[in-house]
Amino acid sequence: MSGGFDAQYTEYQLRRSWLRRQVRRAYLASAARKLRGPTLDFGCGVGELLARLPSGSLGVEYNPATVSFCRAQGLDVVAYDGFADDWALSTLPAQRRFTSMVISHVLEHLEQPANVLARLLTAAARLGVERVLVIVPGAAGYRIDATHLTFVDLPMLRACAAEASGFRLAHARYFPFDWRRLGDWFPHHELHVLYLRER
Repeated sequence: MSGGFDAQYTEYQLRRSWLRRQVRRAYLASAARKLRGPTLDFGCGVGELLARLPSGSLGVEYNPATVSFCRAQGLDVVAYDGFADDWALSTLPAQRRFTSMVISHVLEHLEQPANVLARLLTAAARLGVERVLVIVPGAAGYRIDATHLTFVDLPMLRACAAEASGFRLAHARYFPFDWRRLGDWFPHHELHVLYLRER
């Protein structure tokens, strides 16, 4: 992961324009609709989605400055170092249970996102999570942030479902318009992939 995750990056996340914050509400609402019950928001950032999630949800964040910011806003967020934990989610509070997990705009910041996602899906299955939503930017969105290290596309996410234990890829859609090529030039285009736990 890039070394730029500090107070400055937290400020970068908070400095969105008024117009972009208004537009972003539609993106957050779309993500929230795909989740059910208490949700583990993995890489919750400044808590924009977490604040919309059901009671009992928990944010997990790598950046200490962002964890402090979220807690100051009254959000339930814990610090998590996936590198130290080998992405096993073993340090989460043992008493917490989650129906859903969301990994939004996280994987593109990693050097080996496929390996990380496969491990996170396996850990989520072990914890009893029923659905996992992954959101990544299109090509144009990938290019606009220097902390993005690896472009993540649908073939990679399909392969992760095959490698991970316990989940299948149930649904994939581009947002706000379900057209992949739009993401080549529109920087706020996203890919939403939903994994469901196998019975």
